Amino acid sequence: MEVDEDIQQDPIPAYLTILMGDSSTSQWLSCIIDLKNAVIGSNREKSRAVEQGLVPRLLGWIEDGLCPLDLKTEAAIVLGSLAKGGQGTVQKLVDAKTVSVLLKSLNTSNQKYCEAVLRCLRSIYMENTECINILYEENSFGSSYIPTLLAMTQQSLICQECVTNIFVCCCKTKEHQMCLLNSQALPILSPLLQSSQYKIQMPTLRFFAKVCYKNTEVCNAIAKEAQLVETFVHLMSRDKPTEMQMAAAEMLTNLHRCGVIPASDFIISRKTLGTLVRMCMRDRTVEENVRGAEVLAYLIEIDPDLQLTASYTFHLIGALATCLHYQDTDKPVPSSGNKDVDWGSEMRRASFLAFASISANDEEIREKVIKQEGMIEHIQTSLSSKNDGEVAASLRCLQSLTRSVQQIRTVLHDNAVWKPLLEKVRSGNKEIKVLAMSCLCNLVLEFSPSKESFRSSVYPQALVENHAVDVLCGLCQSEDNIVRLNATWGIMSFSYYASEELRTNIINKLGTDTLVRRIQDPVLLIREKALCIVRNLLAGKMSIDNTVKLLGNEVIEAVFKILSEDNMPSNVVTQALCALSNMADGPSCKAYMIAKTDEINSVVKYLQYTEYPDKNLLLPAIQFVSNLVDTSDDGSYQRMLQLKTLGVQTLLESLVGIGLDEVEPRAQQALKYFA
Repeated sequence: MEVDEDIQQDPIPAYLTILMGDSSTSQWLSCIIDLKNAVIGSNREKSRAVEQGLVPRLLGWIEDGLCPLDLKTEAAIVLGSLAKGGQGTVQKLVDAKTVSVLLKSLNTSNQKYCEAVLRCLRSIYMENTECINILYEENSFGSSYIPTLLAMTQQSLICQECVTNIFVCCCKTKEHQMCLLNSQALPILSPLLQSSQYKIQMPTLRFFAKVCYKNTEVCNAIAKEAQLVETFVHLMSRDKPTEMQMAAAEMLTNLHRCGVIPASDFIISRKTLGTLVRMCMRDRTVEENVRGAEVLAYLIEIDPDLQLTASYTFHLIGALATCLHYQDTDKPVPSSGNKDVDWGSEMRRASFLAFASISANDEEIREKVIKQEGMIEHIQTSLSSKNDGEVAASLRCLQSLTRSVQQIRTVLHDNAVWKPLLEKVRSGNKEIKVLAMSCLCNLVLEFSPSKESFRSSVYPQALVENHAVDVLCGLCQSEDNIVRLNATWGIMSFSYYASEELRTNIINKLGTDTLVRRIQDPVLLIREKALCIVRNLLAGKMSIDNTVKLLGNEVIEAVFKILSEDNMPSNVVTQALCALSNMADGPSCKAYMIAKTDEINSVVKYLQYTEYPDKNLLLPAIQFVSNLVDTSDDGSYQRMLQLKTLGVQTLLESLVGIGLDEVEPRAQQALKYFA
């Protein structure tokens, strides 16, 4: 029999009607206690209370200076219960300005009330962090609410638990970290690491890991706190709960990455690394595998010795490879019970991050990694994942592997890994776009067979034929500095030892205007790479004159202009000198350049050793002179006389006897043209 839903609706409880009434009544306290008992453990009752508009009424009592403290306390307790009603309910609390009202109400020393407020704030922040910045804003208490919350840790164990959990959720930026540091959070909270209460000890440990992440100043302050580092090492002991070991290892990792503890220290190279590697083993939970691999990747990311140690510790590479094959049925559901997480994707993401770090520098390690069963197939599959984090991690792994000449020539090329990269370069996700371009930069180096079409019939199409140059040239005009840098870097790699056809293609696709803008780019590293492009394009004596015509006077003038700018870094000047040196090897260019006295002087001034004692500047300047007076080209004698008039011979003679390798023999060779 069908039931009329309207008839079956539950009537509004009497206590709700009274609480929502307009007039003050002595029944409020008893009714709010009834409400408290009703909403505990019932999301349905929580939702009904919110839908009836109860939240503004509760907040109104808390803001009312004349409202009895016991009623305020019960109101805070009910709000705390509502804050455990799920994401939707918490969002409504946030929208109602609950966080702001509660923080402002912490002007009492009543312990029960303060505990109720802190419990509610903890529950809200653990679900929703929209209101983080309220904690750090100026208010009636002072510069922020942080000192107020810190002071409350002296009241009770409940306050300690709530405050530390709030700080874990609300420490997101460097500004937050510095506010906590300047508020003396470290000395106030460090004793809690020794607490006998695990539910206080654990969030305190997590707080310390958060507050010092990528913050050298905070890490140094932690190192100065007596016995703190030793405490973290103790909390990482194998007799401690796994999540505590993990958090302590993360803490020590952060201290290492900020330079507080060197990689050679036993604490890092054995204890911390060993703990993180154990978390990646097959007998650990999914969450432990994921977090362990993530933190391990960060620990060893920049240190070759740690990478080598990790590679042979507990068969780590094989364990990480196993994680790539993870299926949801392989292990129990994680303790968090978060059904929205694709743990298979997370396992692959974390494993690729670890592989990226472990294979960043060593060729033998890369070989071990790439030989793992299905490694390249897993990378290619993950590049198509809906999880951007997994895509980025697989690209980071590929970035490390593409640094290998041997692997590019074999496995990576055989699997045509460049194909999905071209698609990812067009991604709207900046991180993915930049990583894909970085991989392409490695793949298009001169020694890579992926660079142009090659004779193998298996893969007749290669990067150039698939419009990689067009894509990168377009991205060279990006307003984003990082995207523009990587695109310019990619074109530089394409232009290195390129065929004449490819050089012409690069010039046509990039365009003179864009190349000039990159030579004048405000980012100096982009300038350097743009000058490298010009240098590469001007390689090969027989094609220089034609290339200069294609580039046009604007590009050549932009290169010369670099030499006249003050305080230009030597690496940028070096590339400009090398480009002009190559240009001076072109038969027609010689005649053009010798008539430009000011331009020649801007180059030969770098032959003054007393002013520019850098062989990286001296060598291309000497080569510039040698190319101009090379006797294999017509008019060499007249050019020699012109340079002699400008004092070039004297400058070259001053370089003989200075004791610089390479410079002296080059100078002596150039002087032979002046004999």
